[in-house]
Amino acid sequence: MARWLVQLSGDRMDLEEFPRWFPDGEVSAIEENGAFFLVGLGFEVLPNAEAVLGEAVRTLDRFTAVISLIWPGLRKPAVSHVFREADEGKRDAFVFLSGGVSARSKVGAVAVSVGAPQQPPQRTQAQELLSRATGSPHLELALSLWADPMRSWPRLYRVLEEIEQHLGKHVDAAGLCPANQRERFTRTANTAEVSGSDARHATGKFVAPDNPMGLLEATGFVGQMLLSVLRSPCPKAI
Repeated sequence: MARWLVQLSGDRMDLEEFPRWFPDGEVSAIEENGAFFLVGLGFEVLPNAEAVLGEAVRTLDRFTAVISLIWPGLRKPAVSHVFREADEGKRDAFVFLSGGVSARSKVGAVAVSVGAPQQPPQRTQAQELLSRATGSPHLELALSLWADPMRSWPRLYRVLEEIEQHLGKHVDAAGLCPANQRERFTRTANTAEVSGSDARHATGKFVAPDNPMGLLEATGFVGQMLLSVLRSPCPKAI
């Protein structure tokens, strides 16, 4: 059967997470002969390779954001080729983009339970998290921002603001964290004397907290807020 395939390039330890967490759906990830692809009916309704490429990039952003919440060590792959496979199996390449790879250790990735081989794959944690963001413009944008590995202070603050716009209240008021933890983050992000050149405001405008956050801790805090709201039984605006 004819189909579009969008090949992903990167480190295998990253690539193998995509079919693990997104094995089915309108767009899913598969491994064939050691290569990894995005495929699905979501591509088949599109008019050409350029449209498929655009949808693949958007899907890869969403998949990457959710998987990185589960396994923070994930590094985002790149789209390397778009193929059109004919009924007889011949593949024509339409698009080529390059991406870098690097190596490191994987620790603590969460395993997925699967049913009997005859049964369809169970819905994975990542699929469930992504479904809970779907339909919320603020959470969808927060995931898109989170997919970018360049997480500066302004970017982290923006993700938190999108979460809080979705909730209709601050994350501490929603019970996702203590009030002093949110205050440490916001005061650190706002104070140039501790957050440096990426501070949200000018030097001398804000007073730093007694125990300011480092960027790594701040990244973990915002990631936990995003994961917590997506894990809520019904993460709809309040």
